[in-house]
Amino acid sequence: MTVRPIPPHVLAAGFRASLLALLALLALVAFATGAGAQRTTHVAIEDVIVCPARDSDIAPPDFTAADCETVALYNLDPQGRHIWVRLRLPLTNGEWQGTGPWGLMVMGKMSSEVYFNGSRIGANGLPADTSRAEEAGRIDASLFVPHTLVRAGDNVIDMRLSSHHGWLRLVSPIHAIQFSRFQNPTTFIITGYWPSLITFGVFLIGLVFFGVTAWRNEDREASLFLACASLFAGTELFVESARGLVAYPYPFHDTRLVLITVCAAGFMLCLLAWLMLRMTSLDWRSRLARLSVVALAMAIVIALIPGFDGKTAGVMMTGCGAGLLLSLGWAARKQRGALILAGLFILGLLAVFHFGSRFLDVGYFHAAAGVLAFGIYQQAQLLVQERRQRRLETGRALQLETALAQARQKSAPEQIQLVSAGRVDYVSTDRIVQLKAAGDYVELHFEDGATTLYTGTLGGLEDQLPAAFLRVHRSHIVNTLFVSALEREASGTGRLLLSNASEGPVSRRIMPAVRSALAEKTVETG
Repeated sequence: MTVRPIPPHVLAAGFRASLLALLALLALVAFATGAGAQRTTHVAIEDVIVCPARDSDIAPPDFTAADCETVALYNLDPQGRHIWVRLRLPLTNGEWQGTGPWGLMVMGKMSSEVYFNGSRIGANGLPADTSRAEEAGRIDASLFVPHTLVRAGDNVIDMRLSSHHGWLRLVSPIHAIQFSRFQNPTTFIITGYWPSLITFGVFLIGLVFFGVTAWRNEDREASLFLACASLFAGTELFVESARGLVAYPYPFHDTRLVLITVCAAGFMLCLLAWLMLRMTSLDWRSRLARLSVVALAMAIVIALIPGFDGKTAGVMMTGCGAGLLLSLGWAARKQRGALILAGLFILGLLAVFHFGSRFLDVGYFHAAAGVLAFGIYQQAQLLVQERRQRRLETGRALQLETALAQARQKSAPEQIQLVSAGRVDYVSTDRIVQLKAAGDYVELHFEDGATTLYTGTLGGLEDQLPAAFLRVHRSHIVNTLFVSALEREASGTGRLLLSNASEGPVSRRIMPAVRSALAEKTVETG
């Protein structure tokens, strides 16, 4: 397979487009933050009191029992437990006065029952002692708070919590408890994701475009890598933004987190596989070995980092780090475009490190869309070139059939004029076995084994040669009178064996016509 390096001017154009996309992203995020933000107040960031709960409880305890304990808010964990917890909600600003309507948003992997200043305001699912008795709540819920319960200063929130479903134990199962105007929690969450959703069209187009080109066997390996990258990025975007589309039952949250991390790893591995294919001439086993090392490093990162935001960020940083090392290696070998790739991977590392979850929610998808849009552009260019080459080779195939037919008629020898160092020679074409391109010269191979260099290009001589000569490769023209056999390679290319024990390559596209014409010649001479 021919490896096509990325032209530097194309990489530069892609780099400029990436910078413009980044500027547009920053503008979108700023607009979304300013236009969609709504005032909220979180519960006080302080230690809270936790007491055991029972299914028989009909009201909060007084939180003074000996079996109650004080824990840091960030360590509050209802997983595998049934507990009561008391929190403080400070509302000191006069903006919270009035008739509302007010709401308390409870976000996390749990079922909950909530009391506001001593009055029950509702439940999300049904907390219980066991998984059989528990009714799983939604991952995000908004409970209506009557304005008569709201007061300036400290408000007391008592919550009964349990989390017996799911198959992962999370580091931070409770995501937020906050007070605001009453609203659907998905509406509140989607404001953070909508700048990312505009990239979904790019992922869908990439999946269809690269999937079709792979199915049509047009640069299949590269197309498959980019089709899979589009699938991983689109799936991750859908799963990531699902929380802002539907308030799903909290047990699904474990699956969602795993899918996000797996899709991030899949996208980075597909991107690296595509770059290795484009930037190197390594065989598939060598490329697979390198990707396996990166995948192993990602698996170690996933095992060592506790939180899933951290796991996903770690996977991306591992992929960017591997891409940076590969790019520096290519740059050391003077590979064109390698330094630009190294710069882009450095930007990726800095973005993940500095922006964290904000990059994972928005910036990553814009960066992935930019990569795939660049891939679509480059792949389209390659397909145009490949189809142009196919048309040329189809013409050469027809020329071969004509040449072989004329060769069987044993037409009279012709002469061509050849120039070398001020000397002009007239050479009979029936002595020439093949011609090879050699820089600014053409190398002629004769029937008796002699070779001679002449000034000129292969294309310039091609028009002077009789029909028995055929250009079977970009650097080879053969005299079909001397063809003795055709051998096919596993890659789809071939070799013409000539009667003077030399050989000439045959490109993959012209192979069927060569085989058919030689078969006819064998039948007739036999």
